[in-house]
Amino acid sequence: MPALRDSEPVERPVEQTNRELDRFLRARRGGDGIARLRLHVATIVSSPMDGVSHDREVRIEACGSCAENREIEIAWTSEPPVVFPRFRGVLAVRSHEDPRQSYIELYGSYAPPVAASGQPFDATIGLEIARATAREFLSDLKHAIEHQAA
Repeated sequence: MPALRDSEPVERPVEQTNRELDRFLRARRGGDGIARLRLHVATIVSSPMDGVSHDREVRIEACGSCAENREIEIAWTSEPPVVFPRFRGVLAVRSHEDPRQSYIELYGSYAPPVAASGQPFDATIGLEIARATAREFLSDLKHAIEHQAA
């Protein structure tokens, strides 16, 4: 399974980022303890001919708490299931050299869709879709954290 790693700087200290991220996820947590959210991902994938647009609703599930600097298990899949990479990984808040800032980091691995033709799909489209999903997710979290804390 190919690896994926991305991060987003946040204009808040680590402790505050942890607190606001925990609050954000807790508000979306169901009775089973899993936070669920939907993310709309529009991806333009470059190809030898033209860019191909992939608009998908992605269901993201988060399990755990970032209080006390713990990592949160993250998984996503397309909604409804279509040809789209599935991801399993970890979301964590990391310190920054500037104590007034922090990073939200996402890392893990994604699986190319079973319906896709494996490595050719991953090499041309899968990686770009997975990266776009990670960037969109981290950007949404950053926005929520910085605006909740304001």
